[in-house]
Amino acid sequence: MDARLFPDLAPYAGLRVIPLRNTRHTCSSLLVALKVHPKVAQRILRHSQIAMTMEVYAEASDEEVRSALGQLSEAMGGTG
Repeated sequence: MDARLFPDLAPYAGLRVIPLRNTRHTCSSLLVALKVHPKVAQRILRHSQIAMTMEVYAEASDEEVRSALGQLSEAMGGTG
């Protein structure tokens, strides 16, 4: 879809008109939360370079960091 059409078509879909880049950011945030593989997200988001996608995936919530550290601790023989 041509991005210029979004403001005209959004109301027909029952969507609030917001900057189109905000919809892309929301989509990328949801893909991260759903743990979609970065290469799959790259195709969905149509990033030409994986580095761009990885910038999005580099944002990790505090909960995700705690979980990863717990998993690492368990893998190293700790109690998590």
